[in-house]
Amino acid sequence: MIERPGGIRLRAARFDPVSASGGEPRLCVFLSGYTEFIEKNLESIGELTDRGFSVLTLDWRGQGLSDRLLADRHKGHIDRMETHLEDLQAVLDGFAGFRDGRFFMVAHSMGAHLALRYAIDRPERVDRAVLIAPMLGIGRTGLPNWLARCLVEGFCLTPLAGSYIFGGAGYGPRRQRFEGNVLTQDQARFERLHRLMAENPDLVLADPTFSWVRAALRSIEAVTVPGVLERVRIPLLLAVAGQDTIVSNAAIEAAAHRLPDAQVLRLSDAKHEILGELEPIRRAFWDAVDAFLDSGEASR
Repeated sequence: MIERPGGIRLRAARFDPVSASGGEPRLCVFLSGYTEFIEKNLESIGELTDRGFSVLTLDWRGQGLSDRLLADRHKGHIDRMETHLEDLQAVLDGFAGFRDGRFFMVAHSMGAHLALRYAIDRPERVDRAVLIAPMLGIGRTGLPNWLARCLVEGFCLTPLAGSYIFGGAGYGPRRQRFEGNVLTQDQARFERLHRLMAENPDLVLADPTFSWVRAALRSIEAVTVPGVLERVRIPLLLAVAGQDTIVSNAAIEAAAHRLPDAQVLRLSDAKHEILGELEPIRRAFWDAVDAFLDSGEASR
């Protein structure tokens, strides 16, 4: 547990390879998405330790077993995405090697958004990064982006800031049904996730508050204004899930055109959670990661 100002405790973990090939291990920072927690991603972390990486990961403030910010633990809440970035730096500072070394990043959705922001702010720390379904635009809302932003900003000026977004609710049977879910086509992995939450209800997180959505929209705007993406010089691999409805694939593609050293992996059959998808999709993803890593080794 990493102590932060205000008495907030962040849960973090380091996973080292079972066998080292000699010398210093390669370092990887794994950043999960909204609602996620360390146990959910152990399979993916295992893929990285099998490749010889020491992996550092965390439960974001307000998620997993890090401290929650509201009395209702099911509400996803944050004041600003910069708070997550400050927490990430505090976690990095708490682990030898990650405190001052360069590292590889693998990140999903909200975590991928934050990984990109970290790479923009601290390019000297990031060797290269894989951004999986990065949150560079919100998926289908039924509203024009400008109108959604105006409404959310307005609601956050009222006591509704800490309330669920309209249509939002706590964790319940709707989220536990595999049929019609928007995250994955792999029923076994879907059911494993919900078993983990049944065994430890403190891991559960449900829909976001208006404050969380405002933080996300403001952060997306900060990343996508002209001139920001153009200065990201580190190699990036952007994985796009063809069936995604959570984040905007159009926004990812637009960002890829602006990034100087970005490759795009398009997985047409995948839903949002590529790492928790059917095995052929996962294998295609990890094969692309291996090729991306090999290209980095060859260029040295």
